[in-house]
Amino acid sequence: MNEYLRPIRVCILHSSDDFTAFIRAGLSTESIIIFSEDDNRCQRDKDNISTDCFLVEFIGDTPEIHDKIQTMRKQYPDVPIIGCTYSCSLLSQKVLLSYLDGFYCIDKTSSAWAINLELLIIKTTENRIKQKNFNKRFRFYRQVFKENPIPMALTHPDTGVFIVVNPAFLKTLGYTKEEVIGKSSTELQIFFDPTVRDSIIAEYDPDAPPRDKEIIIRRKNGELITGLFSVDTLLWDNKEVLLTTMIDITYLKEVELSLSTRTRCIQQVLSNVSEGIIVYDTELNYRVWNRFMETITGISENELLGKPSLNFIPELIGDDLQSHMKKALDGKTSTSQDVWYHIPKTGKSGWVSLIYTPYRNSEGTIIGVIASVRDISERKKAEDEIRSHKGLLRSIIDTVPVSIICFDEKGTILLANKNFSSSFGLIPEAIEGHSYENFCRDSRFERHLSLIKQALTGREVPFQEEMEFEHEKPKKRFLRGRYSPLRGTDGEINGVVAVIIDITDLKIAQASVELVNSKLNLLSSITRHDILNSLTGILGYLTYAEMEQSPERIGTYIKKAHQVAYLIQEQIEFTRDYQDLGVKEPLWQNAKETFLTAISSLKMGDITLNLDLDGLSIFADPLLERVIYNICDNALRYGGTITRITSYWYKNGTDAIWVIRDDGVGIPEPMKERIFRKGVGNNTGLGLFLTREILDITGLSISETGKEGDGAMFEIRIPDGEWKTANQ
Repeated sequence: MNEYLRPIRVCILHSSDDFTAFIRAGLSTESIIIFSEDDNRCQRDKDNISTDCFLVEFIGDTPEIHDKIQTMRKQYPDVPIIGCTYSCSLLSQKVLLSYLDGFYCIDKTSSAWAINLELLIIKTTENRIKQKNFNKRFRFYRQVFKENPIPMALTHPDTGVFIVVNPAFLKTLGYTKEEVIGKSSTELQIFFDPTVRDSIIAEYDPDAPPRDKEIIIRRKNGELITGLFSVDTLLWDNKEVLLTTMIDITYLKEVELSLSTRTRCIQQVLSNVSEGIIVYDTELNYRVWNRFMETITGISENELLGKPSLNFIPELIGDDLQSHMKKALDGKTSTSQDVWYHIPKTGKSGWVSLIYTPYRNSEGTIIGVIASVRDISERKKAEDEIRSHKGLLRSIIDTVPVSIICFDEKGTILLANKNFSSSFGLIPEAIEGHSYENFCRDSRFERHLSLIKQALTGREVPFQEEMEFEHEKPKKRFLRGRYSPLRGTDGEINGVVAVIIDITDLKIAQASVELVNSKLNLLSSITRHDILNSLTGILGYLTYAEMEQSPERIGTYIKKAHQVAYLIQEQIEFTRDYQDLGVKEPLWQNAKETFLTAISSLKMGDITLNLDLDGLSIFADPLLERVIYNICDNALRYGGTITRITSYWYKNGTDAIWVIRDDGVGIPEPMKERIFRKGVGNNTGLGLFLTREILDITGLSISETGKEGDGAMFEIRIPDGEWKTANQ
C-alpha cells in the first residue's frame, strides 16, 4: 500500500499519445496521479519539485532513449525512472536496464497489469526515498566524521591498515592523508608499545568494547603524546571495520604532573620555610604543623595533628589568640601582639608574632584558619641592641643609597651617613660635630634656611634643586630631598633630618624619553605626510602618462615620477639615519678621518679637496660622519660649478671652530638660518636639519657664514671639553 500522505505524481515521458491514454485510463487511482509530458505540472527543476516518478515508454533500445535517460538521471538523481513496454523482449537489454529503477512489460490481455504496475511504482518510489534518506544520513555522518575535533580512524581489524582517517587524526599525529591511508599503525610506528594494538584486539568484547584506555602514541616527528582510546566495530562497504577514537589528554597529563609537582613543592616549602605555618579546620583542630614549628617548640607534627588547638594555646601568654582564630573563621585577618611562649615539656621558649587569615577552598568557602608564626626572638634582642648601641643604627643608614644628615636646631651635624660624607671625600665621623652650613656649596644654606625653619615647626618640607659642577660630567646635577623634624624620645622637636637623593640619572633618562618621543613624532610626520604627498605626485604623473598619447609627453611624466620616487628614497634614508640619532653613546672621532670617510661615497669628480684638520678630535655622536656627508652633498647639489672644497679649524676662546667651505654660488642671506629647518630645500629638505640635530646631541652648533657669490661656508662650534688635539 502507498505510504505517502498524498497520491504519487507520475509523469509519462517519451511516449505516444496512445500509450499515455492507455496508462492514464488504467492507473488513474486515488494513489496515482498521471501527468503527460506536455502538462505544466510535469515540469520540474531542482528548486520546484512536482513529480515523484517518471514513466518512459520503450519501443526499442536506441541512442536517443539512452541519452534521454542519462540526462534525466543526472538532472533528477532522487526521482525513480521506470521503463514500460509492450514488448517483453526488451527486458534482455541489460545495458538499458542499468539506467532504470524498474522495467515493466505490459500485458494488455491481463487485467492485473495496472495493479502490478501501480505496486511497482509505489515500491520503486519508496525505495528511492529510502535511498535518498540513507544518502542524507551518510553525508551527515561523513561530515560529522570529517569535522569532529576528536581524532578518528577506520582500520582493518586483522591488519590494522588505515582505511579512512579524519582531519583531526592527521593534525594530531602530524601526517598527511597520503602517508596514512593503506599503511598500518605498525608500519607508521604509531604506538609507543607495539603490542598494545594486538592486546586490544585479543581482548575485544563486542558487548563491552574498550573505552577510554590510556595509551601513549608517537607523532610523525617522534613526539610522544597520551590519549584515551575507544574502539568499536561497524560496517563499511558491507565489511566489518574498527572505529577508533582518541581524546588527546597530553595537556591534562602535564597539568596532573604539574599539580603533583606543585603539591610536592608546597610540601617542600612548608618544610623548609623559615616561618611557622599552622592550619586549623573549622573545629580548630590542627591540620598542618610544619617543620619550623617543630623546631621552635620541640613538639612534633604527629603529637598535634587532629587534636584541638587548646592543647597549645594556654602556653602562649600575652594575647587572646583564640579570639584571633574566631575572627579568621568570620573572614577577617588579624595580627597578634608580640607573644611570649614557654613549653615546659620541651623547655623551648621565645617571642613570636602571629597573623591569622581565613583558609578558603577553591570555591571561596572558609574551611579553617591559617596562622603564620614568625619567630621574633632575635628581633627582640636586636631592638634592645638598637636602643643601647648607636652602631647598629649607623650600619642601617649607611646601606641606603641616599644622603642622610641629622642636625640640631643650631645646625650642628649629629649624624651623617657614608653616602653624604663620601661626596666630600670624608668619613662620617669627620663630619659629625661640624656645622651643616660648612657642607653647603656657595649660598645653598641661605636658600635652604627657610625650609629648615619650617621643618623645625613640625612640617615635612620637600625640595628640588639643580647644581653646577665645572669639572665633572655631567656638569649639571639634579637633587631631590626632604627636611623632616627630628623628635626625641619625649616627642619634642630638637633638630632636623635631611634626606637627599641624586636624581640626575632619572632626569637624563627622562630627557632621553623626550628625545625618543620627539624623533617618533617627526618620523610619523615624515612617513604619514611627506611620503604620502610624494606618492600622490607619483600616482598623478603615472595617471597622466596612462591617459597621454604622445610618447614624448609620456616620457616626461615618467621622468617626473622617477624624480618624486628618488625624493621618497631620500626621505626614507633620512628616517633610517634619524632613528639612530642619540641611540649610541658619543665617542672621540678624528676630524680628518671622519671627513675622508664621509665623502668617500660622493662623486667628487675634478673638485680639489684641501684639508687642514691634523690633530683635531671631537667628542660627538657616531653620526658625525653623516654631518660631513650632508654638508658636502649640499655643496655638490646646490653650489653650482664648484672647483674646491676646503676644511680647517681654529680656536675661538675656549671653543674650537671647524670650517667647511666651497667656492660655489653661496647661500642668500635670508636663507642662512632657514636651510637648517625641516622641509626647506629643493629635495626633501632634511639633510641640513638632520645635521643640526646630530650636532646638538653633544652640545655642538652649526651656522652658515659665507657670502653669496663667494661660496658657502659652514662653521661648527665645538665647546670646551668636547674637542682635543693630538697632544692632549
